Amino acid sequence: MDNFFNFRTDKKISIKIEEPEVDMIILGLLGKPKFWVSSSSFEEVMGKIYKTASKKARDSYFEQNQHDL
Repeated sequence: MDNFFNFRTDKKISIKIEEPEVDMIILGLLGKPKFWVSSSSFEEVMGKIYKTASKKARDSYFEQNQHDL
């Protein structure tokens, strides 16, 4: 743990972003939680949030790294 924060910021890493083989797999694996009491579909509500968050994460990554493309 002593060296955990001693990382090099000048080192380039390669990140490959691609569509997953199964869309929203985490929702399928976890299923509807017992605490979900809404009359709205859990999968539909969380699916919208999942897709929005995924898009924003990709957009943010590409904005921050567009000079490296």
